[in-house]
Amino acid sequence: MIPHAPILTIVLPIFAAFLTPVVGIVAKRFGVERARDWFVVGVAILMFIIVASMVPAVWGGEVLVYKLGGWSPPWGIVLAVDGLNLLVALIIAGVVSLVAIYSVVYMERDSGLEKYYTLLMLVTAGSMGVTLTGDIFNLYVFFEIMSISSYALVAFRRNWDSVEAGVKYLVIGSLGTSLLLLSIVFLYGLIGSLNIADLAWKLGEIKATQSLPMIVPLMLALLVTGFGIKIAMVPLHAWLPDAYQAAPSAVSALLSGATTTVGIYAMLRVSYLLFGALAIGMMFIVLGLITMVAGGLMALVQRDLKRLLAYSCISQMGYILLGVGFGSSASGSAQVMGIQGGLFHLLNNAIYKVLLFMCAGAIVYRVGTSNLDELGGLGKNMPITATLFVVGALAISGIPPLNGFASKWTIYVAGMEAGQPICTAIAVVMSALTLAYFLKAINLMFLGQRPEHLREVKEAPPLMLFPMLMLAAFCVVFGILPGLGIDLVRPAQSAVMNQLGYIGSVMGAG
Repeated sequence: MIPHAPILTIVLPIFAAFLTPVVGIVAKRFGVERARDWFVVGVAILMFIIVASMVPAVWGGEVLVYKLGGWSPPWGIVLAVDGLNLLVALIIAGVVSLVAIYSVVYMERDSGLEKYYTLLMLVTAGSMGVTLTGDIFNLYVFFEIMSISSYALVAFRRNWDSVEAGVKYLVIGSLGTSLLLLSIVFLYGLIGSLNIADLAWKLGEIKATQSLPMIVPLMLALLVTGFGIKIAMVPLHAWLPDAYQAAPSAVSALLSGATTTVGIYAMLRVSYLLFGALAIGMMFIVLGLITMVAGGLMALVQRDLKRLLAYSCISQMGYILLGVGFGSSASGSAQVMGIQGGLFHLLNNAIYKVLLFMCAGAIVYRVGTSNLDELGGLGKNMPITATLFVVGALAISGIPPLNGFASKWTIYVAGMEAGQPICTAIAVVMSALTLAYFLKAINLMFLGQRPEHLREVKEAPPLMLFPMLMLAAFCVVFGILPGLGIDLVRPAQSAVMNQLGYIGSVMGAG
């Protein structure tokens, strides 16, 4: 493992954020402006390597506890890395690396790119901080860094739609982070600690000796609502369609693949670790079903590609919550399969959603619009983009032999074993609905008659196609060889089910 790897994954993008404008000035002075872009790409890839260096130890069963300043928990601030947050860190680092490569060409027509790449690195630092911290107040601080940078990225192009979407995201997101802070205040007032493992241990002691105070369910509700806004859980989703539609497609890919993954992680970590004694399984099932159905129905009527993808993002969040809910409300093999299915779908969702938004960006880059009514026949002009979009669309719809089918099938089996046949049937029907609205989009964009003004459209540049091809390859590989995906998420599933191991490792780090 690379020495000091946990803290480097956070510090590296922070330093890169402040160095990017300097690198941009120097690069402009010498007439090599893309040196700034490749600097960010290099930082992202280096960060991925650092995260990957922790894999052997963590997958070997170790919980890495990094004490900041040498202070032991619960008084000192620590970073704690187990199978669950290592999986999320790998997803974040991978998505950021591919988005940075994609942005080199996609964002070249924009001005103020020093600001864009600075914000990209700040989102990355905030996401990694939320993922790796073992302190709940620092989780809130990093969540704010990630969120505020996201608001600015949504409004980056400074036109009416992007500014409106950014302000809406700011208002709703600020409400979410305020609820998080309020819940943390209640937790500290009740327990007197901010270390997540210490909080979990002392809450468990309270439950073992007396009934939990009435304020505990309120704290859970506040935390779930705050994180639910970040993942656009229905009915907290109002910001997402406007934000994903108005933001540059590279930003939409980043938000759908990285920040929503962080929101899911934070919700799972806090819900299971602090409130595992409560009936959270049925809560996740209900929230998952509502989010899945509402997102799918709203996607069905969209006439803008990016807005359709945004609502499909909401629907897929429902599948993740549903899988984890099946696992939480069952025991034995159903518990294992449910949590594995939810986490496998979390991984797959990051892959095909980033792919689909990058395909949408390639179309916007060449055509200038994502309005489905103004497109048609692009399969002749952009055959590679069309093929990759079809792969992503079939994957998200759960069509074999692609990765979406593998994770959805695991969720379906878990649902049946957990005694939830009706919920499972609803999930199957929503997969069919997903296929329906993506077939509509494929027909409107790539088939049919090609308008005269689209006859000279060219294929996307190679540097944009490269990350898209990599993501499509993962869709195929994890579909044909689902065991590889299960092996990736198994350490995360074990971490979710072994909360005492996390608590013991952190509290014993002194």
